[in-house]
Amino acid sequence: MIPCGRCSKSRLIGDKNKQSLLNSQIFCALCDSWAPSGIIGNRLYVIILGIVGTAITTFDVIRIMNYKLPTKHSFHPTISDIVPLTIERDLKLMTSVIVIEHYTLITIGAMTEYPILHIPWLVMQLCVITVEIVAFFISIIANGLHVHRAEIFQAIMTIFHLLQVFCLCIHQFQQSWV
Repeated sequence: MIPCGRCSKSRLIGDKNKQSLLNSQIFCALCDSWAPSGIIGNRLYVIILGIVGTAITTFDVIRIMNYKLPTKHSFHPTISDIVPLTIERDLKLMTSVIVIEHYTLITIGAMTEYPILHIPWLVMQLCVITVEIVAFFISIIANGLHVHRAEIFQAIMTIFHLLQVFCLCIHQFQQSWV
């Protein structure tokens, strides 16, 4: 492997100054140390992740479409006062269609080794992680620290999936630039 300061990943990230060179070395160390063993950046894992994500979201769209209006949930009894149920349903459908598109793009990107197709999914996941972090800190300020096991597992899996797709994307960029 070419040293980090001269590899294509550092060119991708940019080596204009010492900080960006350090960032590129961190990315190289992360992706290169785990990628050969098949733990991170596994192409088959990303394909399966994309297919499963597309299938689950498609079934969710079908479920939403089969019901005329969403039913009221006990955890937000006054939501109809804030947002009408039809708008809530339409927003869920629009979000689900975008998620189907992103999962389909990572599947196609992993199959065709075209890394630019991973970018929308990565941006979406970074937005989700950012919102989760903000919500976590607001929850700590408002209610104190109450963390459930399911939330910890979901956070770990979200970061693991992000690393899988990110390292595959970096590896595919590296292969296309060599």
